[in-house]
Amino acid sequence: MIEFHTDNKGLLPPLKTQVLVVGSGGAGLVAALAAARNGTATTLVEYQGFVGGISSTLTWLGFHDQEYRLVVKGIPLEIVRRLQAAGEAGAFALDPKCSSALSLNNHYYKCLAIQLLKEAGVRLMLHTYVVDTLREGDRIAGVVVEHKSGRQHILADVVIDCSGDGDIAARGGVLWEKGRTGDGLVQSPTLVFRLGNVDRDALIRGCQDWRLVYREWLDPYPELRAKFLKRLPTVDTFIFGGFAPLVKKAIDAGEFHSPQTRVIGVKTHVPDEFLAVTTRILGLDPTDVDSLTNAYVDVYQQILEHLHFFRKYVPGFKHAVLREVAPMLGVRESRRIMGDYVLTGDDVVTGRIFDDVVCMGGYHVDIHRPDGTWVQSTDTQAYDIPFRSLVARGVANILMAGKCLSATHEAVASTRVIPICMAQGQAVGTAAALAVKRGVTPREVSIRELQAALIAQGAELRQTLGEPNWQAIDEVGQFPKKGQPADDGIVSAEPPAVPRPPAVPSPPQVPVEHWVR
Repeated sequence: MIEFHTDNKGLLPPLKTQVLVVGSGGAGLVAALAAARNGTATTLVEYQGFVGGISSTLTWLGFHDQEYRLVVKGIPLEIVRRLQAAGEAGAFALDPKCSSALSLNNHYYKCLAIQLLKEAGVRLMLHTYVVDTLREGDRIAGVVVEHKSGRQHILADVVIDCSGDGDIAARGGVLWEKGRTGDGLVQSPTLVFRLGNVDRDALIRGCQDWRLVYREWLDPYPELRAKFLKRLPTVDTFIFGGFAPLVKKAIDAGEFHSPQTRVIGVKTHVPDEFLAVTTRILGLDPTDVDSLTNAYVDVYQQILEHLHFFRKYVPGFKHAVLREVAPMLGVRESRRIMGDYVLTGDDVVTGRIFDDVVCMGGYHVDIHRPDGTWVQSTDTQAYDIPFRSLVARGVANILMAGKCLSATHEAVASTRVIPICMAQGQAVGTAAALAVKRGVTPREVSIRELQAALIAQGAELRQTLGEPNWQAIDEVGQFPKKGQPADDGIVSAEPPAVPRPPAVPSPPQVPVEHWVR
């Protein structure tokens, strides 16, 4: 049996690694895989007893752009393929607002994630809390952790902050921002829960009764709405954002008090299952322990009220059962670490192209209002995320990925979704490995070498993006191309017109099996 001995300061012997990743959500998981697969000794620290974070609780949205092209590939798509091959995920369900949805067995995914880390040779430390950051001049030398064995220093050549809250960078004195301009409020968070024993046919009939407006975004577009309603019985996964008349009825009856006016959620690929994304907390400060604790107390009480609401008011839920509550609050926004470049709302809405692109996104700007109900949405074009937005400003060796990347309140409302966070993870993990191998800081890594490495590993950097997927557009439908106002006065630019081929459309960029008929 190994015995640990502490020094006179009560510390365990330090652990040394080449690349340290803190946080094993979608971004951190893929960052650790990328760093290890590129030949570096990699340690992944996680405070939970499982890996995957929020990505192990939700349906994944946003692998595609709003032209139905895959903008996230590489390791994230590899994980999807393995889940699908095992029969533990559905097909991609293309969606004109959310780009695409992937419903998966989240518990199987947690098992697969551990397997992938083991295959790659990642050193995993679970139930391990980072309590401080070690800074030496312009370097973050490592972190201080607490775990069952005691207190320990972990020293690393490159540190990747995937904590979601930017804890490592913030404790190391790196600049950060939080919330929207003016009042600092972050997007409202949600604790998702899963309902079972749902009558799928009755639910679909309720959706097809347009007096209930199950998907509010479709309301102004009768042709698109008719196409959607006709397809519902044939698809296994579809997204909800509506049923406002039902919520109002419950409010008027004094049976619903949560700060929510719509039913938000996903009918998953499991026939009798629904993922509810309806709870909502206003005014959360995710970096304050009292605020966070009060949020959990509030949201658990909301779940019982929401369960009653679903059973009494929503078609198909009369005999629904509470099958699962997610183990963690879905915090949509927290600290954003300031990097060499701050990605803006205009960048993502207009589909800006960067010379130092290392990953892409295409999800709409989806702001869950910090001080009210429902969401504010602005459509996007496929956009680049530059490496400079993943390199922390003023320090030599910190990278970040996930919702703590260098971006504005508006931009992170698009980049925060799981597939795009995973793509960021592959970029920073690969960059960290190259930095270690070349003996340079991440900022000094050759962008062309990094891009070539990512492309060789299957990442999409526009090299195979192609033109809009006309076949999917015809089949699924698409919202009109027009500007929509977003929070804080951001207004989308008018996208350039894309000429439609006059004769035979080009082959679809996404294989047929990737959209649901």
